[in-house]
Amino acid sequence: MALLIVLFALGLVQVWGSGGPLHRDGWFLRWRQAVARQQTFAQKQGLEFGVVVLLPVLLAAVVLAFAESMLGGLGVLLVSVPLLLYSFGRGNFNDALSSYLRAWYRNDLEGAYIEAEPLLKGVQKEAPSDAQSLHRIVFRAAAYRAFERLFAVLFWFLLLGVPGAVLYRVSQLYVDTTAAPSPAESDEAVAAVGVDVQLAQKWLWLLEWLPVRVLGFTLAIVGNFAGCYRAWREHLTCKESGSADVLEYYLEGALGGIESSECSAGVAVSEGQRLCGAELEALQSLLSRALLMWLTVIALYVIFVS
Repeated sequence: MALLIVLFALGLVQVWGSGGPLHRDGWFLRWRQAVARQQTFAQKQGLEFGVVVLLPVLLAAVVLAFAESMLGGLGVLLVSVPLLLYSFGRGNFNDALSSYLRAWYRNDLEGAYIEAEPLLKGVQKEAPSDAQSLHRIVFRAAAYRAFERLFAVLFWFLLLGVPGAVLYRVSQLYVDTTAAPSPAESDEAVAAVGVDVQLAQKWLWLLEWLPVRVLGFTLAIVGNFAGCYRAWREHLTCKESGSADVLEYYLEGALGGIESSECSAGVAVSEGQRLCGAELEALQSLLSRALLMWLTVIALYVIFVS
């Protein structure tokens, strides 16, 4: 059943380009604001975060159990596919990266930065002044977006089912929708927001710690094994680096040996542009192979174990 749910969800992503029709997060913002207005939660640090994140997960588990009791496997499928689609990351990853590359090959750095904004999500407030800096920022952001929008969700879905996928997405939404406190707010309010943000970021780091390392080992198998495995082993037990940092180390090892001749640009561009473009194109191909490997492993598990 898990394989069928994943295939249906990924098939719809291919049709729509993303889970866009189901990506409506207004309810989460309203829910978070409603919880924040309760004095009981405001008085205890971290309690608001726990309620905001865990109650939607509990609701997803209850709905899934009810659907299974009423309709059996069909009910599980009808509930799981939409919830898994909702849990996938926002935006069309391939379109954003392709639009960025087109502007990059035209040597339009400002346009390339604008096209890459869905990937950056506020990581970089202003466009870098040089091409190499922009490329490094976009490469790092694209790698993490690919991970958080798909691989982390699939990992927790396969481990904990639909509630696991929902848990990861609402945790990510909590971090993404946390606004900096206004200077006009009291010191207590600012401190409370700071504690909740730190707790949410730490929780998200814990949720990503294992799946990013599983993905890293996958990248070693489908990419440059020697380079990626060396980076994977060095950062296997790292407790300080963020998920994006660790993933960047893995990808640099897995993509070792990329040459400018592998760039598919149909226009005359500089050698440096071709090399950077080839690296991002290779990133897309590598992630596609990693996803295919995950699906193959799931299929083999279903065939020989389930």
